[in-house]
Amino acid sequence: MSMRYTSGWIGSVLVLALALPVWAQTVDEDLPDESYAAEIYAAEAAEVDPAEYATLAREGQGDVWSCASCHGAKGEGNGNIPRLAGLSSGYIAKQLNAYAEGVRINHNMQYVADKLTQKEMLGLARYYAEMEAPSAARAELNGDLDRGRELANHGDWDIEVPACYSCHGSSAWGVEQAFPSLAAQQPAYTYGQLAAWTDGRRKNSPLMLMQGIAHALSDADKRAVADYLATLPAPPAEESSNE
Repeated sequence: MSMRYTSGWIGSVLVLALALPVWAQTVDEDLPDESYAAEIYAAEAAEVDPAEYATLAREGQGDVWSCASCHGAKGEGNGNIPRLAGLSSGYIAKQLNAYAEGVRINHNMQYVADKLTQKEMLGLARYYAEMEAPSAARAELNGDLDRGRELANHGDWDIEVPACYSCHGSSAWGVEQAFPSLAAQQPAYTYGQLAAWTDGRRKNSPLMLMQGIAHALSDADKRAVADYLATLPAPPAEESSNE
């Protein structure tokens, strides 16, 4: 089992949530329970053979564009398009469902996700989760890498921001299914998501944690941590449940 999947993550997140300011703990009652959704999707994805969806990922099908046409042949991402390779299957499936349901907003992804069946979402999720993640990301936002390292490792409690590693793992490879790998992610994408959490364009975070954190970070801090995380080694592929 990958180092990303450790026990007790729910308790850790609850402790972290209690440590955050009250304004960062406000939960939108209309949103699904993000704390458990990814775990459910991961269990369902384990029953799907990802090999059946390789062609869909590489070439598309009908009105569904290929994933590779934007995310790269190796799932490496580029610019503000994220790396998919090595992200957990439950996380990917959860995001595809969020796009399809209009919970997460991106016109291109909503178009694609709306045309996918649930089984196709699960198959694509496993396909990319089990793909070795290339280390194609580089620091490119002129962020202060020392400041980014400090935020990732220790946070900044003067502005009530916890360490990235406290939820995303000590290598930023992700923890369980709900907290994705941040290591070797495209920095423009990471920065863009922090901006989306800040202005409300993205809301699907376990216990709404990311909204509060992103609000507290300055623009310079967002660039710093995005650039620093891009320099870290990529996570290992998720182990196949078919083996």
